[in-house]
Amino acid sequence: MEPNHAIADLIQANGGPCAIDKIHLPYEHAGSGPAAKFGLGAELFLSDPDRAKLRERSIEFLIDFWNMFPNRINEFLPDGSRRTKKFRGDPRGLILNDSASHSMEDGYGTMLSGAVDIGLPKDDVDPYQAHVLASRSSDPRLSFVSATMPICNDENGTNFDTLLSAVIRWCEICQPAHGSAGFTFIFSMSQNTIYALQMMKRFPGFNVQNGVDFTREANLIHNRIKCVNWLTVLSNDLVNELGGKDWMVSALEPASRIHEYAGGVVIQAGANPQLGDTWRNDIPEAYRLVARYTKAVRFEDYSNYLFRVRAGLDRMEETLAWVRRFD
Repeated sequence: MEPNHAIADLIQANGGPCAIDKIHLPYEHAGSGPAAKFGLGAELFLSDPDRAKLRERSIEFLIDFWNMFPNRINEFLPDGSRRTKKFRGDPRGLILNDSASHSMEDGYGTMLSGAVDIGLPKDDVDPYQAHVLASRSSDPRLSFVSATMPICNDENGTNFDTLLSAVIRWCEICQPAHGSAGFTFIFSMSQNTIYALQMMKRFPGFNVQNGVDFTREANLIHNRIKCVNWLTVLSNDLVNELGGKDWMVSALEPASRIHEYAGGVVIQAGANPQLGDTWRNDIPEAYRLVARYTKAVRFEDYSNYLFRVRAGLDRMEETLAWVRRFD
């Protein structure tokens, strides 16, 4: 079934979101495997100039992610390598040894991952992924951490509460400048956004996690957010710029809930994440409210693009339309 229609039918029938874990977005030639899968994800952008602290926080984030799914995550990508390594047990030593081989003056990027078999002969998209990129000392751009997971767990219950509690923990660990979490596409290659644009336009609740592209575009600007989603993370500096926590509570509750952590807040837009459906004029109102509230601190000064599109489309126009999708 065409993913566009399959997801819409699942949502309309309230058949439960777990089935979305078992479908995929195909390439033009279906035998080539999935261009993307669908799941839950979080993306946090970090601006601390202390590279040693950035590295330490990034590693703690990775270990925390593994602790959430120790029986699912079994691959590690060393910095600079194109192939992952299988491992068993706690990967802390593996990560620390790899980190120690790279100077704190250098950038550091790595990932943990784990596969789920959905019955495809070719499948290189792991639903369980955690990425970190701590920029080198001479690079003033943001660093980031990101993670993805299936929508549902092994007991056929959703991972919504799991994602919420994890994002709050990760904010405590990483002290991000800003970030977001909710439904997301899961890619193996960033250029696969070319195949996802139609679904991005129809289902605005899907995020596109592409930290490298956003940090390139944001460059020296660390205090403007990429987008909102079910969860929107704001540092205390951004909270204060928007009028402070009390004003935020009065403006957003009860449609949204404000979770405080030591360093900022996580805005939860509604009890559960929503996809919406522009074909049915369904834009989640709680997401709209958060988008309007945070519009003043949203990054829109793109010089190029946030994601790739098919030939003949204007990348800048499509980028800005997606960024403004909840307006």
